[in-house]
Amino acid sequence: MYINGRNAVVEALRAGEGVEKVFIMFGLEGEAINRVRAEAKRAGVPCVTVDRKRFAELERAAGVGARSQGVMASASAIEYADMELLIADLYERGETPLVTALDGITDPHNVGAIIRSAECAGLHGALIGKRDSSGVTDVVMKTSAGAARHLPIARASNIGDVLLGLQQEGLAIVGLDERGTMRYTEYDFTRPAAIVIGSEGDGLSTRVRKMCDTLLSIPMSGSIASLNASVAAGVVFFEAHRQRHLQRA
Repeated sequence: MYINGRNAVVEALRAGEGVEKVFIMFGLEGEAINRVRAEAKRAGVPCVTVDRKRFAELERAAGVGARSQGVMASASAIEYADMELLIADLYERGETPLVTALDGITDPHNVGAIIRSAECAGLHGALIGKRDSSGVTDVVMKTSAGAARHLPIARASNIGDVLLGLQQEGLAIVGLDERGTMRYTEYDFTRPAAIVIGSEGDGLSTRVRKMCDTLLSIPMSGSIASLNASVAAGVVFFEAHRQRHLQRA
C-alpha cells in the first residue's frame, strides 16, 4: 500500500513501522520536505527523488490523483490488533479502557478522521467491522495523518460479537445517536467504555443499538439535525479526554 501526503508520511515514519521507501517528486524543497528527509534518515528508510513522470505513475497506482503533495511512501499493510487482548493488557497495566467502534462507517475519509481524533484524544484503540466498514486503506492513512499507525486498530467480521465480549469485560457500550436520551456532557467517561459511532446514513445498526447501555446525543442549535459522523465522534472523544484529564489533575 501507499501512504501519501507530507504529514502522513512523517507520522508513519515516526511510528517506526511499515514504511519501506519514501518517494519525493523532483524539484520540491523547503522545510516540510527537509522534515520528511530527516525522519526517513532517522528511521533508516530509503528516501529517493523521482522525476515528475515517474511520480505521476506512483500517484495513479495509489489512486490518489495529484493529492499527494509530492511525497509518497510505500508501506506494508498495518497489523491489526486483537481488541480483547488489548483490553486485558490495559487492565493489567492499571488503565481504564476507552475505545471506539465504527458501526458501518463506509467512507474512508470519515474512518481516517475518526482514527485521527481518537488517537489525539488519547483513546486506546478502535474496532472496525470487516463487512460493513472501510478498512485501513491509503485514503484512511492519508486522512488520519498517520494516526492509523499509532492507534491500535482491530477488525472483526461482526463487531456486535466483539462488543458483547467487551461488555462482559466491564466496558459500557455507549452509542452516539441523535435520539439519545442523555447529553454527551452528562456521561461519566472516566469509567471503562466503548464509544460506538454509527454509519453516515443509517446511524447505529439495530443489534448494536439494542446492545448499548447508554445512547448519547449532541445538542444542536442550527437547522441541520445531525453532524457528520467524524465530527460527532471528535466532539465526544474530546469530552472524554477532558473528563479524564480533570480526574488525573
